Amino acid sequence: MRTLETLKEIQDYLPPQVRTVLAAMPEQELEQIQEIRLRNQKPFGIVKQGREECQNAVIRFEDIARSFQAICSYSVYSYEQELAEGYLTIRGGCRVGICGSAVREENQIKSLKYISGLNFRIAGERPGIAETLWHQTSGSLLIAGTVGSGKTTWLRDLCRLAGKEHRTALIDERGELAAVCRGVPAHDVGRMTDVFDGYPRAAGILTALRVMNPEYILCDEIGTPEDVQAVLQAAGCGVKLAAACHAGSPDEIRKRPVLRPLLEAGIFQYAAFLQNGSLQIIRRLA
Repeated sequence: MRTLETLKEIQDYLPPQVRTVLAAMPEQELEQIQEIRLRNQKPFGIVKQGREECQNAVIRFEDIARSFQAICSYSVYSYEQELAEGYLTIRGGCRVGICGSAVREENQIKSLKYISGLNFRIAGERPGIAETLWHQTSGSLLIAGTVGSGKTTWLRDLCRLAGKEHRTALIDERGELAAVCRGVPAHDVGRMTDVFDGYPRAAGILTALRVMNPEYILCDEIGTPEDVQAVLQAAGCGVKLAAACHAGSPDEIRKRPVLRPLLEAGIFQYAAFLQNGSLQIIRRLA
């Protein structure tokens, strides 16, 4: 029922016509919602099982403007760094992707203006979904899948399971996994889990090693050489790891240049491939 709770939490961020459509939907359909997409002067879309369904209600410029102001807590300047990354995380752990015109300074994106689209990604919590995966894999693990496959939901539940029994560090750079509010996670990520909220992955991993002596470290997608070096250092200290990976097959994982040093070093022993929120197959990598 977590999706229903999350939808209630984000009601104030959504235009009235969107709230009206959601109010008329049966609970079974609401539970399937993965994203709500608002586009200026176009019908809004609801994504379920990876497919977008366009609704009849058209989103106006003022609807986008009000929603944008709300997700920025009516202080856009306070969120310039997040806007430069193209997303904000709001209460309930939902990440809102933002589309607009880039404000550039010395060839870097500093902020956004003329917001034209918002994508509310509904944070899902499904306790127990990763039980089988947890018991079938004894080493470090990549959670692989394409966009909308459920990587965040599965990684969150793996963190809950690891944190039930082991000292666990969760590096939650985007705030999606634990949805920390005033130091308290909104999601169950395990009683023995220490959350490094908002830390860049590499810095969070290295800080966790220094100050918390974790047995497990979990993070979202590894994307930079600095991330790779931090993971190598953690593995060298005997820490087990789990991370997300954007890939639909073992071949796609092997073709990711940033992952090559980790695969060659045998850091990740398993890859679990997801599709539409379900586990498809577990592959041995090392």
